[in-house]
Amino acid sequence: MSAPPRPALLEGPLRFQRHLDRCLATRVGETPWGAVIHRDDLPRVWDLNVVLVERAPPGLYATALMARAERLQAGLPQRAIRVDHEEAAPDLVPHFAAAGWKVQRTVVMVLRRGPTKLIDSSAAAEVGVDQIQSAREAAIGHIYRDHEIAAQLVAAGAIQHPEARVRAFAALVGREVAAYCLLRIGDGGSKLVEVQALPLSQGHSLGRATIWAAVLAARRERAKPIFVECRDEQWEKAVYRRLGFDEVGAVYRFIRPWTEPESVPILQY
Repeated sequence: MSAPPRPALLEGPLRFQRHLDRCLATRVGETPWGAVIHRDDLPRVWDLNVVLVERAPPGLYATALMARAERLQAGLPQRAIRVDHEEAAPDLVPHFAAAGWKVQRTVVMVLRRGPTKLIDSSAAAEVGVDQIQSAREAAIGHIYRDHEIAAQLVAAGAIQHPEARVRAFAALVGREVAAYCLLRIGDGGSKLVEVQALPLSQGHSLGRATIWAAVLAARRERAKPIFVECRDEQWEKAVYRRLGFDEVGAVYRFIRPWTEPESVPILQY
């Protein structure tokens, strides 16, 4: 039997991501193209304060999206738009780039096979989110040098919601966290987020063990699809392919940050 086409495989992860968006929001407004998500207590987290384009009507223009973001995100220190419509997004890219917005394409990968070789997940275990607080602060602080953004991202990752629970998994070397990841899980799916292999994990396969421990937990809860959203870089995608994940589509983000970093890293929730 042939595999379902890519759009069909992407629909499940996008549906669950939109569920997460609304669960973790403090306010949601509907728009002709999708929704605008607000997390009022964490204004610097652009993935939780974002204009979502879930549907792309004919004649969707970048200038109209920019104007909509200016109006809907007034008072925020940045503007953020996420376009889930894979066919429409590439046409918007040059217009946003020319206007000075940062453009990021991330890849959605879904677990569809077994790993290419046996993974020993015994080195990793489920832990409380509070038990990896220091490791999360260090890892996120290394990515985001702005202390306020980093602190808000750490807080965002720990937000609990009955329909979008967060579970934490980690591997230790001695008493130090060597690798960790979070799992957002609820009815309709599970998403690996904040996957971090720290320097202590090198040479021990602890990053893969930690990911696999989270995958096994999602499987036990039958929370499918199990997916991850990663950078569009061959080495990173290869890691997930070896674990049994297949690329099924892409999501585009357009960010106009309050500062002008060379790049805008993204942490999803």
